[in-house]
Amino acid sequence: MNNLKDTDINRQHDITIKEVKACPMFAHFTDEQAMEVINALKQFTLIVYDAYSKGKDESKQGLI
Repeated sequence: MNNLKDTDINRQHDITIKEVKACPMFAHFTDEQAMEVINALKQFTLIVYDAYSKGKDESKQGLI
């Protein structure tokens, strides 16, 4: 994870196939496989954000 110091956490665009394949564990992936990684990360991010948002809303209402 040496690349973390160059990571922009405020980026407004998706990770690219080139960025996925720059990680040693994904370097051998085809472009299609790298795109599947991107789509899986996007889906995971949406699930986590949705769960966080629901928890935040419930805590505001005193449900948690």
